[in-house]
Amino acid sequence: MPGQIKIDDGSGNYTVLTNGGSLGSDKTITIPNTTGTMALTSDISAGGLESAQQWASTANITTTGVNIITTNLANQTEEFLGNMGSLVSESSGQFSFSETGYYLLIVAHASQFSTDNAYAQLYVSATSDNFATENRVGYQQSRGKASTTQTSSNTYILDVTDTVNQKIRFKTDITSGGTVAGSSNDNITTFTFMKLGDT
Repeated sequence: MPGQIKIDDGSGNYTVLTNGGSLGSDKTITIPNTTGTMALTSDISAGGLESAQQWASTANITTTGVNIITTNLANQTEEFLGNMGSLVSESSGQFSFSETGYYLLIVAHASQFSTDNAYAQLYVSATSDNFATENRVGYQQSRGKASTTQTSSNTYILDVTDTVNQKIRFKTDITSGGTVAGSSNDNITTFTFMKLGDT
């Protein structure tokens, strides 16, 4: 039978009868026989997406070799594009977090090619000591023929426990004839951060 609630037994006790015992033993809720306000032990409004920001490369990158993206990074503000919150900040290509937590990072980029067999890679580099050292945590590579464009994306879940020392930045590795495309008007190469919850 479905669960039921047994009404006050006279002492302020309400017993929740489970569904035929399949949900466990019956539970009793006691409401004090006094006048006052009952408080929740947790915030029932919590649990939703806390912050979402999207950064974009606003110009084409053609410099060959491995290079850190340090300029032409901005929040997109074109029509209907917006950001919720401001937990992630950027300075000289370094992305910092103002709160600890679990973050979903989505990296998407477009590569354009003017010669055959050129490639354009995009790296995600992370540090736990403010870039005294760093490690590549993932990358995307596109290779194509002349006059073609390719797109690729990757996702990461970041566990940020130290807002001072844990940071990330992005690098390109491009051969002659390759371009990591960017634009100040369109979302082409983007870096999206979403805070999922506390760590």
